[in-house]
Amino acid sequence: MIEEGGVVISAREGMAEVEGQRRSTCGGCAVNGACGTSLIARYFGSRRSLMRAHNAIGAGPGDRVVVGLPEGALLQASFVTYLVPVLAMIGGAVLGDHLAGLWAPAYAQGISVLSGFGALAVALGWLRRFGRAKASDERYQPKILRRAGARGQTVEISTLENSGKLYTDGA
Repeated sequence: MIEEGGVVISAREGMAEVEGQRRSTCGGCAVNGACGTSLIARYFGSRRSLMRAHNAIGAGPGDRVVVGLPEGALLQASFVTYLVPVLAMIGGAVLGDHLAGLWAPAYAQGISVLSGFGALAVALGWLRRFGRAKASDERYQPKILRRAGARGQTVEISTLENSGKLYTDGA
């Protein structure tokens, strides 16, 4: 299970909106300040992400929680997201080149490029439908595993709307 901390922003009907902060691995690297990645991270700042997670533990707004996602789900989603479009584009280009060699050898490169981009467009359309179908599959949705802090504790919520405001849930 891959785990990440966050703060519950809102909760209703067994789901919660959780804000987490994306981190890079620059803090643990020996060349922390000398590489391009750390310079880009410093320039653009830390990025916050909002996610909807199953809330079986009944966490409320302001609670610090640990959110988890199974490794297998993340691995499959990454494979589909990154490799399928690339493989489709390469396959389409190879197929287009082969067919153009049979029918119109003078235009083989152009046909190869067009068929590669056509296959990429088809793969991206499929990926969009695949993502919508998996959005309701519980195996691909994050779950709140446990609380990381006490309820009723004052925490700083740093969304764009509430930047710097303190919130206490009153429990």
